Amino acid sequence: MAAAKPRIIAPTDRGSAAGMTVTDIILGFLDGVLSCLTPETLLLFPLALAVAGGVGRANMIATAVGLGLSLVVTGLLAGSLGPGFGFEATLFRRIVCAVLVLQAIALMSTALIDHYPMFTGGHGSMFERSGATSVGSALRRLLLALFIGANWLPQIGPMLVKASLMAADIRNSGLALGVLFAFGVGAAIPWILLGRILRFLLNPFVTGVLHGMAGQRLLGLSLFAVAIIGSTGLDVTMAHWLNPKLPAWTHRLSSTF
Repeated sequence: MAAAKPRIIAPTDRGSAAGMTVTDIILGFLDGVLSCLTPETLLLFPLALAVAGGVGRANMIATAVGLGLSLVVTGLLAGSLGPGFGFEATLFRRIVCAVLVLQAIALMSTALIDHYPMFTGGHGSMFERSGATSVGSALRRLLLALFIGANWLPQIGPMLVKASLMAADIRNSGLALGVLFAFGVGAAIPWILLGRILRFLLNPFVTGVLHGMAGQRLLGLSLFAVAIIGSTGLDVTMAHWLNPKLPAWTHRLSSTF
């Protein structure tokens, strides 16, 4: 099974965290953007499909906010539940993966889509044709990004280490949680751009092939795949296999901040 999430730091290491400034939030954002150069970030691919299926700026903002909140939530869980209640990162990840599997099953089932429209969006909502973004649509994408991000094991760098150490200490967690949020928002940017590109390329087929259940099932299959990869720890194996094959400049950039 995969090791504990990198951003969940042992409480005994808290004292080694140096102070943070507002500038670190900007660096955290850049670090998140550069995380797309690492193989671990492939677990965020369903975000691109979700963005490709939505219309309106609110859906893209909700996706970025959801991914940012996922890092904040895991940071808070590590700082509170971990020391006090023996919180286990691997158990938390398995729970998240179970939720993703349930979401995938719901998206691929015609009956469940009608019974749980809040979580599935109803028929035809995966690839929306046009019109204003509904609050429900944006909320679904925020929750989707939240759970996908909770299953993600980002490659840890200096900025993420420092933010994780400080987030574990409630007295110094304000800026640290800001850095974690900025990292998540930055990490969502490349997948949002990819989603918009996919929508542009697939737009001629949206009203035919991908509109309706076909689009829902495509997203459901991607969620099922990342849930299986996360719950079995295959993402760690995949990263160990792919990292040596990547150009050296990708390693330098992804570990700059």
